Amino acid sequence: MKILKKTTLILLLVALIGCSKDDSPTPERSFAELTGIWEVKSYEYEGTTAYRAINTNEAWNTSYHGAGWLLNFEMSISESPNNYSFDGDHNVDHYFTDENGQEYFYFANLIRNESGTYTRNSNTGLTFNQNGDYKQVTIQELNETTLKFRTSESSSETNSENVLVSKTRIETYILERIN
Repeated sequence: MKILKKTTLILLLVALIGCSKDDSPTPERSFAELTGIWEVKSYEYEGTTAYRAINTNEAWNTSYHGAGWLLNFEMSISESPNNYSFDGDHNVDHYFTDENGQEYFYFANLIRNESGTYTRNSNTGLTFNQNGDYKQVTIQELNETTLKFRTSESSSETNSENVLVSKTRIETYILERIN
């Protein structure tokens, strides 16, 4: 009887050890997956501006959001050196809400011609640097055909009227690899 108990216990331990979960790590994304030419398929943005008068402590806010259409621009990403660029044009519907809650609509055709460098911070994080202006980038999806990411930037400065102006902006891009 003791032999049967010991045999059952040994078999049970072997079964539990043999059925442990797979501990293989998720493969890291590499820079090579980012490199190439990407066609912009979707572009949206949103932001806020907070104002505070230093002398009177009066405060007010504005906000905006927009979406691009007739997108005719591409993003190029290279490594060694780590450069990026946007080139082309697109239309945008821009909505601005003033401090009283009144919304205004603007339309524009914009030409994109920007370039800079990037730094890889993590599997999903980059920092774009365009002449000292930094944008934090979060990669939301990256595969052989699709790149989706969000950029965020913020700044604060006191203007000539002694008003502290704090800005935030988030942009969302969906791109398709063309090379």
